This record gives sequence, structure tokens and C-alpha cells, in this order.
Amino acid sequence: MNEIKIKGEVLIVDEVKEYGAKGFRKHEVVIKTGNDKYPNPIQVEFIKTAIDASTALQVGQEVEIDCRLNGRDWTNPKDGVVKYFTSVEGLEINYCQGEVVQEDVQQEGEEEDVPF
Repeated sequence: MNEIKIKGEVLIVDEVKEYGAKGFRKHEVVIKTGNDKYPNPIQVEFIKTAIDASTALQVGQEVEIDCRLNGRDWTNPKDGVVKYFTSVEGLEINYCQGEVVQEDVQQEGEEEDVPF
């Protein structure tokens, strides 16, 4: 697989969108990597069960996202020209605080298991 990690600040959180008769769902977010002089915004798509985690993202959060690069081609039926597309599919989100990455973030309202 073509797996990568993207670390940066959440710049845009779009709405979950639904496509086609079968109800394919996709959630797009943009992560700003790089610095202020040379920003490098990267669009990440979340699909299937990964959407559940991505809808909790908020603009300004520092995150590290485990991703998969997907490529596909498409041939234009009018002129036969082949075009290539690359997408970044988000798989898992880790929230960062400074240089520490939090992998297990307790959801608001969840109680901690206390052994007593």
C-alpha cells in the first residue's frame, strides 16, 4: 500500500457529502502543512467508517493523519486522452499537543474506567 502520514493544522472542514443512488459518502478536510511563508495545503478525503472520526475535526487543531494515496486514470471518450488523478484517503486521526501525539482521545461525556 501507499501509506503516508500528514501532520499539520486543520484549515478547512467541509460538510459530509453524499453521491449517487447507493449513497456513497465523503468528507473532505484541508490540512495546512509547511509554514506561513510556504504553506502546503493538502486535501484529505474520509470515506466509510473513517467519516465518524473526521466529523469531530475543528479548524485550528494540530493533527497527524494516517493516509493512503490512491491513484486512478480516466480516458476521455471524445478524444481518447488519458488523465491521471491522485487522492489522499484519511484512515486514522491522531490529535497533537505540541510534539506529543494523543492517539486515544477520550470523548466528551465518557467516563474513565476507575479500578475502585
